[in-house]
Amino acid sequence: MVQYVKKPLCELKVRYMLPAIRTALVAILEKEFGLSIYQIAKVLGVTPAAICNYKSRRRSSKKVYEELLSREDYVAELRRWAKKLVEGSVDAGDALCILCRRIYVDLEEATAR
Repeated sequence: MVQYVKKPLCELKVRYMLPAIRTALVAILEKEFGLSIYQIAKVLGVTPAAICNYKSRRRSSKKVYEELLSREDYVAELRRWAKKLVEGSVDAGDALCILCRRIYVDLEEATAR
């Protein structure tokens, strides 16, 4: 009998959470801070092509992205981190890790209720 292995939590975060967070940050950085694709790429430490993919939603889970935007507390948190990224006061990798941990734990608790 074949047993299926459960995917590690980090794999789920990388596949679903991080792309949704990046997609939301791209939208905020473009609309609210007026950054170009190239500037956003530099701030987030990815290529301009990746930014285009985030903008077209090719790299993000629609369900997770919509959940992020449906909650004002998440949007406020994303805006705060976007501002820190633009100011250069935080590394993009650190910001993404912190956001991912906070949002994932919150979503996990909400679904457990």
